[in-house]
Amino acid sequence: MSKITKYKVSATIAAAATTASAYSIPVRGRILAVGINYPTNTCTVDLDSDGEVVAQKIVDLAAANTDVVVYPRTPSQDITGTDVTFDGTNEIYEPFVVYGRVKLSLASGTAGDTVSVELIVEEN
Repeated sequence: MSKITKYKVSATIAAAATTASAYSIPVRGRILAVGINYPTNTCTVDLDSDGEVVAQKIVDLAAANTDVVVYPRTPSQDITGTDVTFDGTNEIYEPFVVYGRVKLSLASGTAGDTVSVELIVEEN
């Protein structure tokens, strides 16, 4: 039986800086949704997996300042790593599977601004 869990992570841009990063506690499951609470100033937000053999880019949002909920997906693949399609052109997508921490990275921001992220994860 699976359960839905909410994980939170926040990063604050230090004085005289324009970037920041922070890590979640370990996450093990499928990321269903990501809520992003932006400051009033504009900044770029990225979420990547951390602690896996190769990091996955989960969210890559250009400069914005409006709170948003996104439902990140990745293409399904066959055993050769080839993306699976319905008809040869339309890819099939599924939630990201993460087994490790999630890194929140901020760029092009304003000192003192904080971005908070809520990860909604389905765990088994």
